Amino acid sequence: MIDFTLNKNMVLQIHTVGEEQTPIIVIDDFVNNVDALINFAVFSQNARETFCAQESDFYPGVRKAAPLSYIERLKDLAPIINSHFDMTDKSEFDVILSAFSIACTEPDELRPIQMLPHFDTPNMNQLAMVHFLCDETHGGTSFYKHRALGYERITKERLMPYRQTIKQQAMAQKLHKNPHYINGSTSLFEQVYSVEAKLNRVVIYPSNLLHSGNINAANDYARDPINGRLTISSFAVLR
Repeated sequence: MIDFTLNKNMVLQIHTVGEEQTPIIVIDDFVNNVDALINFAVFSQNARETFCAQESDFYPGVRKAAPLSYIERLKDLAPIINSHFDMTDKSEFDVILSAFSIACTEPDELRPIQMLPHFDTPNMNQLAMVHFLCDETHGGTSFYKHRALGYERITKERLMPYRQTIKQQAMAQKLHKNPHYINGSTSLFEQVYSVEAKLNRVVIYPSNLLHSGNINAANDYARDPINGRLTISSFAVLR
């Protein structure tokens, strides 16, 4: 069992971003014993707790499961999340995934979809949480608007036209011939907001908001949790 608790004196900020006025929660000093989480990432190596690539998603790096005690603590955020995301009618808060994550794929190994901002699901009731276990040198998280369609969030209604348009644009720009991480505005996307990485900072946002990590090439895409861009990525559904 990892010895840590949520910090009762955590610093919470609410930012409303983009033309669609989407709320984003930024929490600093999130847990009381952040070193315990980092040590777990570094030293635990049983079968469930080994970093590996996940074939089921497009994350450009490796992951391993977060401790169950961490997931239980996340549920304590339900009142804050329900209030600020206008979901006070939701009574259930289910964490469907929580994993240590290290973005470490070399640019020339990226698939075109990994070079663009992404969304996790068109579900309006799912939220994403990124807990930074690294400092600002590793790059934070940014949020984007698709220029041609004006979309910042991909809903079920927007899913088909977005997929069709972005596929055509990616082919036209021949992204596969110039592999790179997105880190700022481009001809296809406008960066509408960015949150810097900071040790023990959590960023919470709707999973259908277009977003991308700001992957810093200066860190040489380190794969280990001591030198790499270590975060905990979590997803929660409110029902």
